[in-house]
Amino acid sequence: MSASQTFSQAHLQQRNFAVGGVLRGAENLIFFLLLFQFSTALIALFLTDFNNPEYQSPLARMLWFPGYAAILALLVRTLPQVMRLVAFNPILIICVLICGVSFFWSVSPGITLRRSIAVLLTTLFGLVLAARYDWNGLVQRLAILFGVTAILSLLIAVFLPFYGIHSEVHAGAWRGAWIEKNYMGGFMAKGVIVTLCAFAMRPDRGWIWLPLCALCLFLVLQSTSKTALLISLLGIGGFIVLRLYRRYTFVRPMLVLSILLVLSTITGMLMFAPDFTFALIGKERTLTGRTDIWSGLIASIQTRPWLGHGYGVYWLDPLGSSYYVRLQLEWGIPSAHNGWLETWLSTGALGVGAFSILFVGTIILAFDRLRKGGTETYWVILSTIMFLGFSMSESTILQQNDLSWVMFVATSAKLFAFEKPFWRDRVRLPYFLVKRTDYTKLPV
Repeated sequence: MSASQTFSQAHLQQRNFAVGGVLRGAENLIFFLLLFQFSTALIALFLTDFNNPEYQSPLARMLWFPGYAAILALLVRTLPQVMRLVAFNPILIICVLICGVSFFWSVSPGITLRRSIAVLLTTLFGLVLAARYDWNGLVQRLAILFGVTAILSLLIAVFLPFYGIHSEVHAGAWRGAWIEKNYMGGFMAKGVIVTLCAFAMRPDRGWIWLPLCALCLFLVLQSTSKTALLISLLGIGGFIVLRLYRRYTFVRPMLVLSILLVLSTITGMLMFAPDFTFALIGKERTLTGRTDIWSGLIASIQTRPWLGHGYGVYWLDPLGSSYYVRLQLEWGIPSAHNGWLETWLSTGALGVGAFSILFVGTIILAFDRLRKGGTETYWVILSTIMFLGFSMSESTILQQNDLSWVMFVATSAKLFAFEKPFWRDRVRLPYFLVKRTDYTKLPV
């Protein structure tokens, strides 16, 4: 080969590398923008009429169409990997299909069809994320998103207090980049856990993730959301427990017994001294009226227990299925404030049963990572428990355009596909070839 040919080949390789770098950068930017859109930060805050909270901006809905188009484009690029994830986890697709099939018995078929397509695209985004990035890539990108939204929330609250701080209802509570304080509190509680997991997987970036974790916790406090604060503290405690479990073999029996003792104590206190127990976390027995809502919804569930009212339609018609619940409680309830009840209202026992199988399988596979997993163990366990915790007070299960559902789908899909463990300093073998890990001989 002549010198000129060698030079031409080297030049071609450099050009291809540069073009590839630009394309990868553009792809990463698209993923970030999609994650940001699914976080709903800024969009609802600046497109909501505070004098008429019921008003829904047409622009906010239209912004989802380019997002959906981007998801489909990314799906084409990762289609073989996505098909593999689906093959390993068909129950996930069955859950989504149940939402779509509810069109045939929905009280509002058109809206059910539209929202079923939205939840399908939301689920596909989670699968595309799982297919495109390994455990570390997934968690690091999520941590970047939560870090950016935390900084934006701080800046808005400080420099644009009209938008960032409640002035009438919940006066003084921060809402940051969201329309309501509980939205910011819940999102920042997730940020606490995500940044801790990002630190565990890349401790060399601790100078970024630990301050951002502290900022997220500060914003949780400023939101005054008790649920968010409780989940944040449980997440931090869970992180410490997992670190001790992985590092010190001799403390494992004591940790397990301590957890069982704590759970037994909490259960006993809830059974025999509920008022005192809730008072400890600044709540009363009805959980700010949530239990009243849940009691009222049981009657609606009993009218259509097996198939539900149709996906995403129960709360839409003020004179429809939800009328008597709202009449009984004398206020315009927007949601069930419980993911399991919301799913039951939408898809009945059929949908709840299918998702229960999916969730139980996910949490079993998550804890199985304690035997053979790498540093992704922090993420799969803490994120799955976090999803369960928020599902008790928020409608997070099978929700369209919802980042919590995206994160759960990505994590569950990777677990069911037995994604390779992530180690910082050893060969990443296929999951089934990994021997039982002795963490005391490895960095944690």
